[in-house]
Amino acid sequence: RAFASDPMFRWMFPDPRRRSRSLRLFLRVPLQYGLRYGHVTESSGGMAVAIWLPPGREITAGGMIRCGMLTMPFSIGFRPLVRFAGADGVMGKLHKRFVPEPHWYLLIVGVDPELQGRGLGSALIKEGLARADESNCPCYLDTSEERNLTFYQREGFAVVGTAPLGKGGPPGWAM
Repeated sequence: RAFASDPMFRWMFPDPRRRSRSLRLFLRVPLQYGLRYGHVTESSGGMAVAIWLPPGREITAGGMIRCGMLTMPFSIGFRPLVRFAGADGVMGKLHKRFVPEPHWYLLIVGVDPELQGRGLGSALIKEGLARADESNCPCYLDTSEERNLTFYQREGFAVVGTAPLGKGGPPGWAM
């Protein structure tokens, strides 16, 4: 539910009646990836979740396959997956350009809409930033939700680049 109104996911899944189911299926892959290869923190019984990838741990095709990406065309459809792949390619170029050194990657942070505004997302981000400070590494994230820019800026992130995520797609911001 945290991503039901996210511009990229509205673009990927334009039918609001199918979006919720498609998001649940799709977001299992990055969650599995974070559990296998990164660091997942949660609060409020999993209603607030952050997925971080540590320095030196890039997203790989093999890892994505092990986490269920091959089932995505059959469960969410080919068109959403093609849109995601294009958007991911755009943001991946920005990611590599702006943080070529080892860094922590905030892959996802999401808070159920009923719990937003209570500091849960900030607490999860601060926990990850503390780990980054301990390892003396920078952090990176990207977003397609313009209203999140000020939220991330309050946590110390700055916009370093922006690009359209695909034909007809929303803009994405690298931070």
